[in-house]
Amino acid sequence: MSEQSCFQAGQFVVLREMWQHRVWSARPAIIVQDTPELMAFYIPADVGITWKRAIALDDTPVTIEDRLQLEWLLEDVEWLGFDMLRLTIPGASYSVIIFWNTEDGSQQRWYINLEDPLCRTTQGFDYEDLLLDIIAAPDLTSWYWEDEDELEKAVSLGVISSTKADALHIEGKKAIDWLQSGKSPFNGWEKWRPDPSWQIPVLPEGWDIID
Repeated sequence: MSEQSCFQAGQFVVLREMWQHRVWSARPAIIVQDTPELMAFYIPADVGITWKRAIALDDTPVTIEDRLQLEWLLEDVEWLGFDMLRLTIPGASYSVIIFWNTEDGSQQRWYINLEDPLCRTTQGFDYEDLLLDIIAAPDLTSWYWEDEDELEKAVSLGVISSTKADALHIEGKKAIDWLQSGKSPFNGWEKWRPDPSWQIPVLPEGWDIID
């Protein structure tokens, strides 16, 4: 797929987290918007949605060491919990994610995921998660860093450089400041609701093929 090609609203794609050219996780999502200004992906909290995540060879949770040694398998996991909308500016090194409570449709939190920019594939988008995240209250009056300890461990093991870690903190702070200003392209999406005619997303055929 060329850089100019776009997916259509309602189309199923796969969002793959990669590590060293291997799939670390794979989630089926529905395209909400795919434009040069902003991409939006929706995953509903429907029973029956299955995604793939990394698991250690001994069937225990994966660790930073597993990443370093390139040792993991993928297991099927049922997607439960929250409706999720992922918003990404093409070329940006983070995504802004909105979670809603399924019981009453209220917003549960804002989530800023630090990552390498999304790369378009024939089946969806690939990215490399960079461990550090920000969680903010629905009204954006408060926020905190998430997984700083995991990032510190990755730095100590040489998986991520200290320079890169510093840059992630700077980028994350810029992103949350922009969001809190109310003037970012993400503000207002918390009021968005999905098309009720959309079907439950599934991983497209060939989701595991590396282009």
